[in-house]
Amino acid sequence: MYNHNENKENSTALLELIDGFEQNPAELFQTEMEKVAKNMKDLPFYREDIPCFCPKFVQFENQWIGMVLTPWMLSVLVLPGPNQQWKARTVGDKIALAFPYKTLNFTVSSLDNVPQYLSCSLHSPLEANLSKEHAVQLTKDCLTMLLSLPIKQKAPADLNRRNMFGAMLK
Repeated sequence: MYNHNENKENSTALLELIDGFEQNPAELFQTEMEKVAKNMKDLPFYREDIPCFCPKFVQFENQWIGMVLTPWMLSVLVLPGPNQQWKARTVGDKIALAFPYKTLNFTVSSLDNVPQYLSCSLHSPLEANLSKEHAVQLTKDCLTMLLSLPIKQKAPADLNRRNMFGAMLK
């Protein structure tokens, strides 16, 4: 079961190690979230029209970086990569990680078949006017953007709208 709140009874011992995933964990993670979704259907912000979806994760600095879309949220995920071992942390702990796009704050979480992972909610609850197609595309685009280098453009001296638009086209 999905768990991102601290659980004093089952706190993970700090000496325990979490083995990395040798294969891309997107399919496994999506399956786990589909199980969680069955228990979330009665929540007022649950969107029946939005599927659970995980595009293929990407390896970044030897970790698996991914996104998950569910009927109630869109989140960034970090899982240990191939040949990696993470020291176990207490579920609910907060960790800031720097990505090319920006620094994000993550929560240590767990699922039945994913002992620990880091999650950062980007949208929760999902916007009411977000269609299934747009939600899936947004999930893919967010992963691309997260790992893209930021581009800084020189702003024009005259910041009226016409000049700002012209600077963006250069």
